Order: sequence, then C-alpha cells, then structure tokens
Amino acid sequence: MHILGLDIGGANVKVVNTIPTPDGRSVSVTDVIRRYHPLWLRGVRSLKQLLEEVKGGLPLRSGEYYVGVAMTAELSDIFRTKYEGVKTIVEVVEEVFSDSKKTYYVTVDMNLIDSTEAVRNYLRVAAANWAATAWLMKYKCSEWGIRDAVLVDIGSTTTTMIPMVDCDVRVRGYTDPEKLTYGELVYTGILRGNVATLVSSVPYKGSYTRVSSERFSLIGDVHLLLGNISSEDYTTETADDRGKSLEEAMQRIARIICADSNIINLAEAVEIARYIYEKQVFTVFEALMQIRSWLASQGVNLDRFTVITAGLGEFLAAEASRRAGFKRVVSINELVGKGVAGVLPSYALTLMVLNRVVSDG
Repeated sequence: MHILGLDIGGANVKVVNTIPTPDGRSVSVTDVIRRYHPLWLRGVRSLKQLLEEVKGGLPLRSGEYYVGVAMTAELSDIFRTKYEGVKTIVEVVEEVFSDSKKTYYVTVDMNLIDSTEAVRNYLRVAAANWAATAWLMKYKCSEWGIRDAVLVDIGSTTTTMIPMVDCDVRVRGYTDPEKLTYGELVYTGILRGNVATLVSSVPYKGSYTRVSSERFSLIGDVHLLLGNISSEDYTTETADDRGKSLEEAMQRIARIICADSNIINLAEAVEIARYIYEKQVFTVFEALMQIRSWLASQGVNLDRFTVITAGLGEFLAAEASRRAGFKRVVSINELVGKGVAGVLPSYALTLMVLNRVVSDG
C-alpha cells in the first residue's frame, strides 16, 4: 500500500509518496517531488497533465493506494472565486486519481473529508495545507518531547506560523484573511516576492535611494547574492526571465534603483541585498512578536517554547526566531528525517491518511 500526499499550490506542486511502516504507526518516504508550476500562466489543463506525469512516475497500483490533498491554488487569479478554484482542483484530482482506493481532502479544522463535502464546504479546504502541518505537530508532540512550540515554515512565497501550547494547536486564524490579520501568515518567502514590497529605499553610495516599484528584482536575487541559496534552489522564473548567475542577479538588483551593472558594482549590490534581507528578517520578526504577545496575554510561559523551522527558508526562520527571543530552535528534519522540510504539509498528509485508514479499520 502506498499513501500519496499532494500539496497543490498556485506556484508549486509538492508530492510525497510513502509506504506505511510494519507497525502501521508511521510511514517511510519513498519519493519527494517538487515542481514549480505557475498555475496562472500555464492553466488548469496543465495541472492535470502535471499530476498525470507525477502519477505515471510512481509505483502506484490501481485500487491499492490512498491520496491526501491540500490546496492553496484556489487563491490563484485564474479563478474568479475560491469556490471555483476548489471545485476545479477537486475535479482534476478526482479524475487523475480515480483509481485510488480513497482520496481525502484536509480541512482547516484538521480533519479529512471526501470530494463531495470538499466542494460543498469549500472554505474548509481552501488554503488548508497549514492544517496538515498543525495536525502533525499535535500528533507527534509527545514523541518529539515538544509540547510548546511555534512552527515557522518559510517557502518560496509565504511564511506560515503555527503556535502550539501543551500539545494543543492555538491558531486564531482559519482563513487566509484571518491568518494575515493574526500574523500566522506573512506574504514573504525565499524566491518569488518583489523586493519593492519589502523596501521603499536602499543604501547606495552613502545615502538612501528610493526604489522603483516595478517588478525588476525578486527576493531570490537577494538570497542568491548573499549565498543563502544556490542557483539550483532558485526554481522559479526570474523577474526578467534571464538566468540565475550572480552577475544576472546583481543586474536585477541594480535595476531596483534604476541603475545597471555599469553604474554599480557587485559589492554595492551585495550591500543592497544585505539591507533587503534585514528588512525581510524584521517582517518575520514582527509576526513572531505578534504571536508572542498574544500568547503572553494568555498567561503562557514563553521560556518553554521551541521554534520548529521548515521550508526552503529555514535559515531565515531561525534568525528571526532568535531575534524574537526564542532560545531553542530545531529543524523539522531533526524530528522527522531529512528531505521533507520543503514539503512538510505533503508529508503530514500521508500520516493523516494513514491514521484515518487505521482508525477506520
């Protein structure tokens, strides 16, 4: 038996294929797949083709595998409403994996439902990938020895934060607007954001120079210049659709102040990138402080807390967490094994489905 976890985002599709362990309490990861797939550019038909391609490359036998699905792609502006997005994604998944033994969809209250209920109650499954991770935290807290935690998952586009107190998930937001309000969702990531959304000016030749609001450079250029990521990690398109070398990243950074590589040098571009990085760290820090202040108001002892980092931006999560006053920071890879930090909701889904299958007998 195989259990497949799918996290279908507007920019990335993440897949984890697993086999239950002999004791039926955990899973062994056999395949981890992450594909950059800008749905708003490639269209719904391409999603079906991608999922068929992924399925065809996995050893799945008809009627002998299960699928767990989370989605955030319903927010893509290719859909007019979230209802349209959820319904379309469910239809694609059900068609591609029609020979699965059962396909489940995760809800914001950390449950699994079928396709009919998913469409009927579409707001329960819209942007619910965080709920799979939250379920994993609660399910594994005793095994990990971590009862009080904030999980900080920084991906290519967004940052998700999930507080847990005494093994009880303490989120306040369940929809994207609510999570943005409460600091549990921050629209900053490691690759895709426009740097002009982080800064209004940058240091340049001893002064501060205002930046252009054009989409001249993405945050991936910043992290590439600073050595936080490699060219291979830069899996999205660039702002100018050119390459991912240091020289090309420097050229894009130069353009945010309407300059070019003949006007500024590499060292200057690196200093601009360093400043932008500090602004990004502060953005995550602010959200963490918002969560800390709320927990403190509930009488929670924050000294007991562990930050669990996940995602491509674990380095950023760790830095912001230490500045926010958290003393213990642990990578999710130390808790569940290497290779799943960047696909955590997909991995969590496989355990959710296994738990459901076992409980159903």
